[in-house]
Amino acid sequence: MKTQLIILLFSLTLNQQNSILIDFGKEKKGRYWNVVNDGVMGGLSKGGKKITKNSLLFMGEVSLDNNGGFSSLRKPFSEVDISNFSDVEIRYRSSGISFAFSLAVSRRWYVPNYKISLESTSSEWKTTIFKLTDLRKHYIGKALNDRLKKETLKDIIRIGFITDQKKYGEFEFELDYIKFK
Repeated sequence: MKTQLIILLFSLTLNQQNSILIDFGKEKKGRYWNVVNDGVMGGLSKGGKKITKNSLLFMGEVSLDNNGGFSSLRKPFSEVDISNFSDVEIRYRSSGISFAFSLAVSRRWYVPNYKISLESTSSEWKTTIFKLTDLRKHYIGKALNDRLKKETLKDIIRIGFITDQKKYGEFEFELDYIKFK
């Protein structure tokens, strides 16, 4: 019995070290994620989330009126040390305006963050895998030449998704899971 418990604890530790899974379907991890629209700066875009049986659905409409232009879905601020991982796998489907996966290192909106564009899926499920070091630094929506450095992965405080086109339009973005590996 004692040996079985040690083996079980050892395998749980290995699983936790080999990957981090944020499951929006089975485990309903999206409950605490927040929608942040450009209204924080006077814009008029709208976005909302809905937990479905197997996913987290984020939908809305981007408006450029009143200097608007984005809607985002974000995990609450918390330290997320992903420095032991090199890849991220995301299963999603989307339609309308395209999206980007983003990582932030500061609570301040004007501090550069890192993001990578996700291909539109025409409402079909897609699983994509990419290197974390492929994320590019962005400053207030503008891409810089820097890429995310491995040593910066220990400083991540927020994971999220943001509309990736500054144009009028509706969107739907549905998440099944995010897996760091």
